[in-house]
Amino acid sequence: MNRTVYARITPEIFQEFAWFDLLRQQKRWRAPLLFTLIMAAFSGICFLAAGRVRGAGLLGGVLLGIGIVLPLGWLLSFYLSVRTEAKRLRLAQAPAAYTLHLTDQGLGVSNEKEKADFSWSQLHLACRLRRCICLYAAPRRAFLLPTETEEAGERLWQEICRQLPGEKARDYRH
Repeated sequence: MNRTVYARITPEIFQEFAWFDLLRQQKRWRAPLLFTLIMAAFSGICFLAAGRVRGAGLLGGVLLGIGIVLPLGWLLSFYLSVRTEAKRLRLAQAPAAYTLHLTDQGLGVSNEKEKADFSWSQLHLACRLRRCICLYAAPRRAFLLPTETEEAGERLWQEICRQLPGEKARDYRH
């Protein structure tokens, strides 16, 4: 394999990756869900005591509201920050963010300032999304390979899968 990919990150690719990385890779949905469940349990206790304790129903409603609104606010804040970052970086008009060189030995990444090389065995994970392929050099460091067409993406994904062990390649297009 000897392929060069110019990674032009569009706002759609950036947003898809940001949500994937936050919710699937980092599993950051767990804390808001746990918070919601705890607040729902406390509100349930208050609702059960509503007939015996004055104001318990109101307190239960407030706790349940907080348990729902705060996690939704966190998701909305993340959505708005990703959208703002895409606009700030002017991704819609951006040239290639970096160049990826895929060879039989590994992955080379370069931009105007830096260059890094990774062997295939050094790569942490490869994930295929609808609009791009993410090559994780580390759990928190990914390089995106945009796929122009479904066929081109399929060929590139097959080449990457030949280089990586099966447990390091995951297809999330579904």
